[in-house]
Amino acid sequence: MKIKILLLMILATVQMFALSQKSVEASVKSYIEKKTHSSVKHIETLSSYIVGGTHGWRVYFLVLDVNVKMGDHYVTKKLNKLAFTKGKKLTFSLKDSKNKDYAKILKPTVPAEAYDKKHLLVGNADAKHKILVMSDPFCPYCQEIVPVLIENVEKHPDTFALYYYHLPLLRIHPASDVTTRAMHLFQERGELDNLKACYHLLVSEREKNPQVVLDAIKTKTGVTLSFNEITTPAISKALAFDKAMKKRLMVTGTPTIFIDGIWDPTRFKYKDYLK
Repeated sequence: MKIKILLLMILATVQMFALSQKSVEASVKSYIEKKTHSSVKHIETLSSYIVGGTHGWRVYFLVLDVNVKMGDHYVTKKLNKLAFTKGKKLTFSLKDSKNKDYAKILKPTVPAEAYDKKHLLVGNADAKHKILVMSDPFCPYCQEIVPVLIENVEKHPDTFALYYYHLPLLRIHPASDVTTRAMHLFQERGELDNLKACYHLLVSEREKNPQVVLDAIKTKTGVTLSFNEITTPAISKALAFDKAMKKRLMVTGTPTIFIDGIWDPTRFKYKDYLK
């Protein structure tokens, strides 16, 4: 009993001296303002959790609205920042035993609002495990991984719910613009086979002519789509939502896969639940 009481006292002491979320936000705000010489209009903690294998260090994922001077006027820019705390310590860099910075290998947890009906591609919303994928149809790794992921979820609808987000990498894959718009339309219509077919179009990822891409989609799916069909305000708004979620989750590449809210850098952790 004495040992138990002592442990509770130690835990209470650690919690008493640990930085609060408000303290972390205030410290980060002050740091950014001094470093950039710009005012921070707003700061928000997206998520935080104890980092495994670090003896109690907690990571905070923050987003800041910073007033940046552009010429003779100010523009509000969003800035993502990670901070690590343990007790009263705060740092922006935390490295593992191999000298790899955790700031480069961690991502926020998925917010509940990301798991909505519009993004549920396949599987059961009440399934045991939720998978969220962000993908570009011209990304070679996506072409290899994502169609197989979709098929595996199709076979195990009570085990998985797959939420699909479009992340076209337009700088290197201009053809992804038209293609992801068409895929969004197929997703709305429930035409899963047509969506999957868009991962293997016979067209260059550098193609910028919309009609050439639409012709390639027709060749692959048999579906004729017009430019007007895929450029409606509703589709543009939906893709803007996906882009905002990409920023919210600090995603930088494809395919990015989260399972049960946690980023999976291996992209194959879901297969552990297939056994």
